[in-house]
Amino acid sequence: MADTLEARCRTACEIVREAGALALAAFRDRDSLSVQTKGTQDWVTNVDLEVEALIRERLRRVYPRDVIVGEETAHDPSSGNTAWVIDPVDGTTCFMLGLPQWCVVLTYTVDAEPVVSAIFAPVMDELYHATKDGGAFLNETPIRVADATTIGAGLISVGANEHGEPHKSGTFIGNLVADGGMYIRVGACALGLCYVAAGRLLAAYEPKVSPWDDLAGMLLVREAGGKTNAFAPTLASANKRPVLAGAPGIWNAVSPLY
Repeated sequence: MADTLEARCRTACEIVREAGALALAAFRDRDSLSVQTKGTQDWVTNVDLEVEALIRERLRRVYPRDVIVGEETAHDPSSGNTAWVIDPVDGTTCFMLGLPQWCVVLTYTVDAEPVVSAIFAPVMDELYHATKDGGAFLNETPIRVADATTIGAGLISVGANEHGEPHKSGTFIGNLVADGGMYIRVGACALGLCYVAAGRLLAAYEPKVSPWDDLAGMLLVREAGGKTNAFAPTLASANKRPVLAGAPGIWNAVSPLY
């Protein structure tokens, strides 16, 4: 099983690098983007669709029988919860506005539990990857969560969207600052979780996200020695829920805010 996961992780890393190169070329030529809206502050571009199509094609070459779930097409697993899960561009709004906080996300799940993750941030040329019980890495270097013991020792990423009762994020920020902490808005759920795994952020909170947003990053955080709330029980796209991940030393301080 370990060899299988390692092989899948190598494949996932190769695919997200190729997909990231495609997205990065479009990022540098944003005037040519075709943009549609899926909802409030929720966009899809031709690049999202092209990147997802590329990832699907590459996966089918290597794993032709595997189920594939993607944010832009085929949102739900066709059978069970063992599948590849794609977010072609996490942080599309940042992408459209020329901000660097976006990434390409690919996860492999078994019974809805992530066991392989690969997240590539092309602008920074940072590739994060992990396998279950195999550790977490940034550009092949092992990473660990922060060893902080107080929420005042760093920053916590806080997200918001209209799906997650927007006042909750405001309440979270108010409570956090009142307790001596400080926040940052990363703009891409998966990237915020990567930063927790790498020890750059103490924690990351999102009020309501889909499986393609959080599963890859949650595996990274856990493999880097951090804590998270439970994985979603299903890959169904309707299963939006909050996510919280953080370093063990500040978990008791931040978990009541969740």
